[in-house]
Amino acid sequence: MIRKTLFILISGLLLTACNTPEKEKQETTDNAPETKIATTDAITGASSEPAIILNISKEEGLTTVSDFLKDCHPYYLATVENNIPAVRPIGIALNYDGKLWFHIGEQKASFRQIKNNPHIEIASLNSKGQCMRIFGKAVIMENDSVDKIVFEKYPNLKEMYNTEHKQKLGHFYISEGVANLPTDSGTVIIKF
Repeated sequence: MIRKTLFILISGLLLTACNTPEKEKQETTDNAPETKIATTDAITGASSEPAIILNISKEEGLTTVSDFLKDCHPYYLATVENNIPAVRPIGIALNYDGKLWFHIGEQKASFRQIKNNPHIEIASLNSKGQCMRIFGKAVIMENDSVDKIVFEKYPNLKEMYNTEHKQKLGHFYISEGVANLPTDSGTVIIKF
């Protein structure tokens, strides 16, 4: 029942994200730690509640998002094929070389969907019940260092992704990343 409810919720979020209206212009001040805006779009959760944009560096944003994901398993990857959303669980995220990496088999439909339309969303729920949504453009890239780190951290993947089975683990990182985290005082937006 929980999986079905979560699937329906994530599918609805994906549909909302696919119909993003133009964003309103935002003004920030150099010394302000956050900026509040009132708008309705996919980034603010499609509500009229004010959004709080954290005024932090992309590196700090990446660390914040990566730290949140450490307490979330699995993550739900949403892609689109022929205007139809597809959501599936994935299990590995890696903060490496200033990028947030995710990993899926190159033989999977989700990998092909990302090649055809790199605009994705990832939703995750931590042990405290907080949900983070991540938006961005998936950039597929072969990277031997990422391969090495992932296979060292998850050695059981070598049993599936190897030349004998003719399957390869694909990697992508999030470019132009934006994460949002709903709170009691509005949605916190983190750019990374």
